[in-house]
Amino acid sequence: MFINTLPIIFAYTQLFSLTEAVLFLLAIFVLIYCYAPDIDKGWHGKPSAGVYDFLQSAWLGKSTLWAAFWPFFVFVNSVLFYIDYRVLNVTYTIASWKTVHGMLLLPIIWWTTAVWLCSAHTRHKVFSSAARTVTVCLFLEYFLRFIISSYYPNTFFDCRLLIMSHGDCL
Repeated sequence: MFINTLPIIFAYTQLFSLTEAVLFLLAIFVLIYCYAPDIDKGWHGKPSAGVYDFLQSAWLGKSTLWAAFWPFFVFVNSVLFYIDYRVLNVTYTIASWKTVHGMLLLPIIWWTTAVWLCSAHTRHKVFSSAARTVTVCLFLEYFLRFIISSYYPNTFFDCRLLIMSHGDCL
């Protein structure tokens, strides 16, 4: 997350500065930490029998936080990195880039729900707050990606080749 978006925002726009971004993200973390639930020290999860049981237990908040957080964190960031790689190699248009973002939206909603419901099943409250903050930051990442693709497409996309594709870069 933020691998390509923040450098573009800082280098080519005046939306916000690095200091403002750090203060904003820190404020989000502190706010989430204050409202995060207390850790359930007596909770012991059951191992999942299969993928369906794993997905269901995470969705219902009956899984450990690391099991709900890490697999989808790696998956979502891998997909975002891959589609950015394809854009930088001029093999994706803006429309196909946005389509992949749309396809990721439902898994991201599932992931956010699972992380927020499972956040009490960890050792320290800082871990649950950090995981919740990362899910909020992913939605901020999506918002920044929308701004870049809509208002600053020349900063990320090779518009010389994309101008033929329905005028995405006009």
